[in-house]
Amino acid sequence: MSYASLTSTFSTTNSFSIQDFSVVLDRDGYINFNGFEGPGQIEIYSIIGNKIIKTSTQDMFQYKLMSPLELGHMYIIRVTTNGKTKTFKLVAS
Repeated sequence: MSYASLTSTFSTTNSFSIQDFSVVLDRDGYINFNGFEGPGQIEIYSIIGNKIIKTSTQDMFQYKLMSPLELGHMYIIRVTTNGKTKTFKLVAS
């Protein structure tokens, strides 16, 4: 399994700082969620909308999830934490 990474950046409304979020599929078979904090929910869908997995955690800080993804397929990953949802596209390769 090779390395895939998606990064999204947005500005928070309470301050002028920029927060970087990333979802990284690494070679050891884990999906790493970086930049998130607090309790959260992760949903993974196939590109045609079939739900692959839905899971929750009490702490999203440096959270790792064993990858249920098949190589060569594209997925949509939705991460909800602190009342905000970020959506990522990921190709497992």
